[in-house]
Amino acid sequence: MMRLRQRVGIPAVLTTLCVVLVATAPLAVERPVPNGSPPSSHAAAAKNERVLIAVEGMSCTSCAKGIKAMLKRTPGVVSAEVSYERREASVEYDPSRTSTDKIVEAITNLGYKATLKE
Repeated sequence: MMRLRQRVGIPAVLTTLCVVLVATAPLAVERPVPNGSPPSSHAAAAKNERVLIAVEGMSCTSCAKGIKAMLKRTPGVVSAEVSYERREASVEYDPSRTSTDKIVEAITNLGYKATLKE
């Protein structure tokens, strides 16, 4: 019985230790590259585009949350905000990985009418 308690206790201690280490680890800080060029994450962000899509057929805020969750799982979509009140989705995406047509199609496949806003 004593061995069983010891075995159970060790993982609990290790888990606690891992949580403490992760919680106290310093956050990564972006520093400029010595030659003065911006860090690579800034260069990647500059390639992204944003599109505004009108979405018809939402009946509540849960619809907007569902669309947002689906868009965030869509390859090439960097971020998405969906507003039930404005009946629109604002989507930041990487044009090398997806297109506005694919984003509109993904929303349409959920049963909503999606069109690009001019």
